[in-house]
Amino acid sequence: MVSPCLRLCVALIVLALTATVQANGVAACEAAGQTLEQLQQEKQQQAAQLQQLQDYLNGQVPDPVQLAALLGHPLEETAPLSQRRPGQRSVPDNKCDALQNDIDTLLGQLSRQDQKLHTLRQQFTQLPDTQRQAFSSLAALYQHLQTLTDPQDTQEAVSLAATTLSDHVRQAWAILPLLGLSPQQALQQLDQLWYQSPSLTPPPQPTAQWRDLLRTRLEMQSQLRQLRADLWQRRSLWSQIDAMGGPAQAPALLHHEAERIGQRLLDTAHVIDLDLQESAKNKRFLPLVQNSVALILGIAGFMLLIRLARRTRQWTLTLHESVVRASGEHRWLRNASRLISGLAPMLPWVLLWLMLDLLAPLLETPSTRILVWLLPLARLYVIYGLFCLIGEWLVIRVAQSANAYLSSDQSRQVHDHARFISRWLILPWLPLLIVWESLGPSLLYYLCLGILLVAIYWGLGRLLALRPQDYQRCLQAILPSRLDPLAEKLLTPVLFWLFAPLLLPVALASFLVGFVDRVLADFDWYMRFKARLFRLRTRINNDEEDPDNEQPVDEHYERWFATALPEGSKTPFVDTGLVTAMEKNIQRWHEDKTDENAQVVVGEKGCGKTVSIERLERALSESCKGLNLVKLTVPAKTIDPDAILSLVGDALDVDLASEGPAALVKSDEERQPTLVVLDEAQNFFLKEIGGLEGWRTVLSLVNARLDNVFWLLMINNQSWAYLCNVFGRDYQFRNVVKVKRWGQTDIRSLILARNHLSGHRVRYDEVLLSSRGPEAGNVRNAEQRYFSLLWDACRGNPMVALRLWLTSVKPKGRQVLVGLPTPPSASILDSMGENALFVYAAIATHENLTSQEISHVTNLPGNVVRYALKGGFDAGFLNKSEDGRYRLKPLWYQQVISYLTRKNLLNE
Repeated sequence: MVSPCLRLCVALIVLALTATVQANGVAACEAAGQTLEQLQQEKQQQAAQLQQLQDYLNGQVPDPVQLAALLGHPLEETAPLSQRRPGQRSVPDNKCDALQNDIDTLLGQLSRQDQKLHTLRQQFTQLPDTQRQAFSSLAALYQHLQTLTDPQDTQEAVSLAATTLSDHVRQAWAILPLLGLSPQQALQQLDQLWYQSPSLTPPPQPTAQWRDLLRTRLEMQSQLRQLRADLWQRRSLWSQIDAMGGPAQAPALLHHEAERIGQRLLDTAHVIDLDLQESAKNKRFLPLVQNSVALILGIAGFMLLIRLARRTRQWTLTLHESVVRASGEHRWLRNASRLISGLAPMLPWVLLWLMLDLLAPLLETPSTRILVWLLPLARLYVIYGLFCLIGEWLVIRVAQSANAYLSSDQSRQVHDHARFISRWLILPWLPLLIVWESLGPSLLYYLCLGILLVAIYWGLGRLLALRPQDYQRCLQAILPSRLDPLAEKLLTPVLFWLFAPLLLPVALASFLVGFVDRVLADFDWYMRFKARLFRLRTRINNDEEDPDNEQPVDEHYERWFATALPEGSKTPFVDTGLVTAMEKNIQRWHEDKTDENAQVVVGEKGCGKTVSIERLERALSESCKGLNLVKLTVPAKTIDPDAILSLVGDALDVDLASEGPAALVKSDEERQPTLVVLDEAQNFFLKEIGGLEGWRTVLSLVNARLDNVFWLLMINNQSWAYLCNVFGRDYQFRNVVKVKRWGQTDIRSLILARNHLSGHRVRYDEVLLSSRGPEAGNVRNAEQRYFSLLWDACRGNPMVALRLWLTSVKPKGRQVLVGLPTPPSASILDSMGENALFVYAAIATHENLTSQEISHVTNLPGNVVRYALKGGFDAGFLNKSEDGRYRLKPLWYQQVISYLTRKNLLNE
């Protein structure tokens, strides 16, 4: 049995819990009620905004401030971020079942209103910038007109005029929704408003308010003109003509546009006249004085700008000279200097135009408004200057392309002729500028533009007629020869003015090709590409001619291109910078600026290492007084350590057989500073077991701590690459001078110097001489073309270049006829076996080998080696000397090395 006290306690607890639940439910419903009330208020506000925006789209002109509040930003400003379409609003759980359905319904209605409001806002914000600014200005003008419509505060005539202008603004504002839905209908209504400018009845006595109304009317027409110009600019001319009813309506449209220009000028003149009358009546001449002073200062400032702009030409040329001096070996800087010098004449006019554009916004004040009206005339002066400059450049460039260089009198004639034509071309520019400033893009503007283009076309014809023959030769440089008869017929004196401008793009393409050719002439890859393109165009390649079939060159002429010239002749020397590079480290050592006493010179066979030793000796005799030079030509394959020690010891008068490098160290203090030159250092090793001991011996001598001996080694680049792979590139010599490949200018200097010694005169074959165009028969261009081909074929190796020269010349008496250089083709190696290629790679790596040495380094049987040697000898790329050593022939050197490199048989 439950006690009464326990029952009472349970009942009290249940009552407390029930009261708490009821209290929470009441609080939740009260909160839901507040939310519902807020949502209803927001719905009413949105409904008001929707209605307001819809009224604005229906033709009601808004207050700019109210419209900015509805849009979130002023109409003339672009929205800071792209406004996304609003989504469905989230439904909060208020824990009040009685009001939850009402809240859900209201949120759905608000979501739909959000989307409608976004759609209406988009009709304003998605308008182009020009259109939004125009409508914003119209709204501001409308609010200003509302202040003048009250008859109690203004004259009756002013009030009526303000009402008329307000109606005109409302009609213009009604076009806004049509811009997105039907641009064609919007343009038609806009044209009607623009053509029918509201006429105003003036009061008996003009007042300040009346003058304000006239200015307002001008501003309204200006905004309508900007709207119309923007619509014209966004559609093609033909679509606009079709929209207005076809070409038959064009005369009427031109008449209306011309009337609007005249009416705008009359309205502007009327406002100025009223302002002047008011100033004279009230004796307030300050605005007139301000504009007069602004006019005087503006003219003086414009003259100063002209002088400053002209100074920039001299500054640019000074910059060009500085860039050329600082370029050094940087080719891209030299190319940049070409661009700077080319822009120098045009730069003053371009800067003057940019300055006028920068000053235009700063002159939009009442005291300087007159300067804004004169800016088009200033721009017209710049256009005249550019026309003169471009016309003069065009005629001079045509003459230069035809290889006709003008005298001072002819240059003056070109200058005067260009100025004369430019003065005539300015005449159609003036109405074009007037129409642009008054109407912007319009049918009348396009008509004036067409007249200007026709005038420019005529002017180009008259300009080029000054030098018709030069123009025809200029075109021949790029036109195919089969079009020459047609060009001659079109460029007769009667038809020249008609067809010469039509062919001008061809001439400009020729100028561009010539400019690119001059800019890229400093780059080896371009000269190589150009040479190969010429060879391809003449249908001569390495597979079509066999150099062995060439007629042998006269021995009397050939001896001038041998390694050793005839007795009594001085060997021409071309300074490629190699002697300076070698001398630099030796001089630093001699002056005790460094302890490095060894240097290795690495280069291809025939690149000029041995020839440079004599020049180095002459240079050191002046820069390093008291330096003794010992030159040693290493005998073939001196790989025995004792033989090497004996060779060096005898040269330095030291017995190295017993103590080795230590004997050098002991006698170093008593020795005069000595430069030891070891030429043909590739003979110090053999690629076989035990064949590298000779090179190790050389390294031990070089690494000895000597203060009075400097070691200079000359070695073949293929041999050096192999030794670097064996001993490491960084553990032999710190001073490594790599002989660069000779440039085209160096190769040409070497060949022509040796030919000059022979006493023969050079004549170039017809295939190298152009047969037509301005370069017809030009020996200089033929020489440039030949040496480009020669340099590409020899790959910068002078020894190969000398041999290729002999294959391309035919001596006839005291003349040599120079044809195309024909390097041999390495395709013959494709038929050789793998063992033969190993033999040839061994010869290339060691520079010279006997058949027995080849067997040792390749581990091939003697009969296989002899078969490979015979194949190379029969093919013509191997040469056997009197001592039985095999070498690559200079003529074949580059082809064989390239082929073996592609087969990965060489170390470089």
